[in-house]
Amino acid sequence: MVTFAQLRHVVLEPLDRAGDTWNGVSGHTEQIAAEVRSAILRPLTGSDPSSLAAPGPRSWTGPAADEAGREIGLLADELSVFHYEALAITAALRRARSAFAEAQRNLLRAIGDIEALGATVAEDGGVTLLPLPPEERNDTDAIAHQQRKWDEVQHHVEDIRKAVAAATEADMTAASALRAINPDEVDPATRGDAVQNAKADLTSAAGIPKNREDVPGWWASLDPVVRAGLLTTNPGELADAGIMGPTQYQWTAPDTGTGPFGVREPGADDRMSQLTAYGLVSAGSFVGYPDAGRHMLHYLDGSGEPINVDVDRMLRDDNNFRDQVELQLAANDAQWRQAALAAYEKSGGAAVAIPVEAPNAHRTFDSEAQRNWYLAVGSHAYVSSGVVTAKPGPDGKVQISMQYQVNVWDRYNWDPTKGTPIAGTTVKDSDLAKLHQTGLAQEFDIRGASTTMTRNLGDGAPFRPAGTGERNSDREGGSTDPNRETR
Repeated sequence: MVTFAQLRHVVLEPLDRAGDTWNGVSGHTEQIAAEVRSAILRPLTGSDPSSLAAPGPRSWTGPAADEAGREIGLLADELSVFHYEALAITAALRRARSAFAEAQRNLLRAIGDIEALGATVAEDGGVTLLPLPPEERNDTDAIAHQQRKWDEVQHHVEDIRKAVAAATEADMTAASALRAINPDEVDPATRGDAVQNAKADLTSAAGIPKNREDVPGWWASLDPVVRAGLLTTNPGELADAGIMGPTQYQWTAPDTGTGPFGVREPGADDRMSQLTAYGLVSAGSFVGYPDAGRHMLHYLDGSGEPINVDVDRMLRDDNNFRDQVELQLAANDAQWRQAALAAYEKSGGAAVAIPVEAPNAHRTFDSEAQRNWYLAVGSHAYVSSGVVTAKPGPDGKVQISMQYQVNVWDRYNWDPTKGTPIAGTTVKDSDLAKLHQTGLAQEFDIRGASTTMTRNLGDGAPFRPAGTGERNSDREGGSTDPNRETR
């Protein structure tokens, strides 16, 4: 259990250094595993065991070659296992460090608030409030003020308790993640699922939040190397959890719509407007506009629940929308590429992944060319977001790619100042807006995200991390320098 004094005085730099060390170990191990597969195993067997390509010519055949291929394949798997296990340790240490730092900030803030009230906090966490001076001990106003001050102190004492409890939970979580790394489960010689088990250890150590709303902050806080490792474990699960969504932009409705819901009783005119709206939908889904009809029905159902929209179909239907997205991505490619390269170089040549997003933008569907989407959504906000990955390629050059999705948001409401021609008649927006005010319909949020798409940001120059060049070429000092590192 973490104590008050431990949390108050903890120094987190050693934990940072430990995380950096394990991060570096994981990166170097990944590089060695890749070299074993590309430079030894592929020429020996004629193909990379992880590749779906047809085998090529083998430089060595026979029983000895087969045994060598098996043993070297196990070695490559052992290196991959070590890579993921080292990443799992990195993730556990980073996660603990972040939690400890937040708990310490909350603790020190609470201590400062208590001291500002004139109380003192002892090394064991005990809190003392100076008693009233003798001349005020019979003063009812002074006594009441002292009681209010003590009550406020107790509020901050509870903050201290929560901070220590959070640090204790983080400590236990880290210990559990580290204990879960079981050598018996990640031995490729005895377990065919060893690599997968190591990936599972990484996923567990990173701790994907159960609450989807917490995913963007968690994803943004991860080490770039840990992110890249996670993307190779279960990319589908991560995408479903929401990692491709924006980590910065948070959509809010641009206006209050037609105001509060159900604030007056409906009249005969309101019920006629409701029947007219139902008639427009039932007479052919807004005369061949399926999404407009679906959204109108959802409005008339009155639940007010958000509705998901098919962004993939939006992009297929509207060339202009696709072009706008592509132009926005292209405008940011150079910046994202440079950020990925910087993270890649900092990692020493290990694969990295960085979350990216284009600035949010607003647009309106064309009222004629995209009639269905104009009536269903109209004006909307959109953001393209995802992950840029930089990893070493087989030729020594860094490969940079982007996985992204297009996110769309809107608020379905009717503007009382407008009219919308539908099916040969003009439906007054003011009449439809009143349905929300009377409770006969209810406005709702529209949101959606496209499926994950991939774009290539090009290859970079060959990258040689320290320690992988020619003998002595990257050392500091000559052979007679007593301070140089030995290897």
